[in-house]
Amino acid sequence: MLSKNHNNGQTWVLGILAATLIATGTAGCGGSSASGALHAAYVTNSSSNNVSIIDTATNTVVGSVTVGTSPFGVAITPDGSHAYVANVGSNTVSVIATATNTVVATVPVGTQPELVAIAPDGSHAYVTNLQSNNVSVIATATNSVVGTVPVGIEPMGVAVQQ
Repeated sequence: MLSKNHNNGQTWVLGILAATLIATGTAGCGGSSASGALHAAYVTNSSSNNVSIIDTATNTVVGSVTVGTSPFGVAITPDGSHAYVANVGSNTVSVIATATNTVVATVPVGTQPELVAIAPDGSHAYVTNLQSNNVSVIATATNSVVGTVPVGIEPMGVAVQQ
């Protein structure tokens, strides 16, 4: 869900993405279901440079992960193993392993990355770069940029079709 609120000339954009995470042992954010899957929401906190992890079974914050400067967009891989976080202020994408809730890679991308979408097969992450007017394509197997696609001016939204 993405919402904007204009207040006294300031624009606040809030983003939240809930995902079902596959349990891998006892690590993770807690709150298991009968199937053993963990349910979590990863919420970017731009001013504190971290991501809050909410256990959706109890609706409580169970942890946070420090990422790059001014995190904004976040997307979860289809298998639930990783969260990709666009860091507007540091021009990077932080890759969080959801089993341990630790950053396992930091990927340099274009200027002012905002939103992230993951391919349905989980092979690539697509990141809009607002000031570079392009999209970075990250191979999730190596967490490296494998392509840059020029697009229109100030790209924001991104979705990947199956």
